[in-house]
Amino acid sequence: MSESGNNGRQSAESLLANELFDFCKSESLSTEGLRELIERRGLTPNNHNHVSNYKFFHLACHNGRITEEIIRCLLEYFPAAASAIDEDGCTTLHAACFNSNVTLDIIRLLID
Repeated sequence: MSESGNNGRQSAESLLANELFDFCKSESLSTEGLRELIERRGLTPNNHNHVSNYKFFHLACHNGRITEEIIRCLLEYFPAAASAIDEDGCTTLHAACFNSNVTLDIIRLLID
């Protein structure tokens, strides 16, 4: 791939990661909103979509509005994000454990 093509892909990935970052930390976090944002970028489920930074998944796990459906949605589009380690050495499971709204079913999804 040419350097300009590679830069364009990285730029699109970065833009998506930034949009997901903002949405996942917001009070508007919802399954429907996530799907809309992700699909607007042309991503499809179970396609092992890649972004260079999965911090948005950690933020979703910290968000008080987190639901099992939101986790399922994120895992559907970004399965690698569940095991991604952030700059502090934490996984999404670590992030979820700090959220009092996280259920045992959410923990199971992150472990599986």
